[in-house]
Amino acid sequence: MFIQEKKLQLTGAIIVLCFCCSASFALDPLGSASDKLQKGQFGIGVDYSDSDMDFKAKGRSNLAIYNVTIGSLVGTLSEKQRLDLDGVEVHKAYANLGYGITDNLEVFLRLGAADADWKDDGDTHFSFGLRTGVTFYKKDALQLSALAQYSWAQSEFDSLPLTTVVGGTPYPLLMSGKLSLHEIQIAMGPTYELTDGISLYGGGFFHLMEGSLDLKGSATTVGIPQFRYDLDNSYDIDKVSELGVYIGARIKATNDISYSIEYQHTNSADAIAMRLLWRF
Repeated sequence: MFIQEKKLQLTGAIIVLCFCCSASFALDPLGSASDKLQKGQFGIGVDYSDSDMDFKAKGRSNLAIYNVTIGSLVGTLSEKQRLDLDGVEVHKAYANLGYGITDNLEVFLRLGAADADWKDDGDTHFSFGLRTGVTFYKKDALQLSALAQYSWAQSEFDSLPLTTVVGGTPYPLLMSGKLSLHEIQIAMGPTYELTDGISLYGGGFFHLMEGSLDLKGSATTVGIPQFRYDLDNSYDIDKVSELGVYIGARIKATNDISYSIEYQHTNSADAIAMRLLWRF
């Protein structure tokens, strides 16, 4: 009874943690490839992940220079650009709904929020995802499963400090705009039930990501004549295609409620993720 109460208290703590943490991007929670939904059974829960990622992007900067004093366009410049986004903190929080199609096949819909923080700027935006898992081998305490999941997320910037060099001249401006990401993860690995309430899982996964970044900024000089510089930058995030590994633990709080915590690693990202699921 004491152990059961402690499990319930820890489950409640994880729920609070998931909702109180800021929501953000990239590397969605994988969990055990099978959440043990039986045929016709539903599951609802909360997923949360916290990632640190590096992006590279290529695109074009379009600069327009206006003479504000006389109200005329002085000229325009357009130039190809490369941009490194290092140390982007990406978090995601989802509410999810799952359904067991068969005893060994399940699907989930994820709806939530995402936020990418870079250079101390970033805002929360809507995100969604789809997940499916299949178990193809079971024997005693061991099972082998695979999963595939897709997610789309956006984050907005309001005052991003960025210096763009156009025509050999640096333009340090506060930029605003939007980052959009599409991601696919495919994972496979074992789950081993240590006890009736604790299972360990892990394996390898393939991560595919691409996206876009659109930023705009403007600055006006002081004095006469007065000039305004309008900068419009559009980038495509370099496609990420890499392998990673993950390991985690799933704990059964009650017969219908379980939670898990895991670590994911690729060459360009590290993530801590949590899942909470109630089956009914």
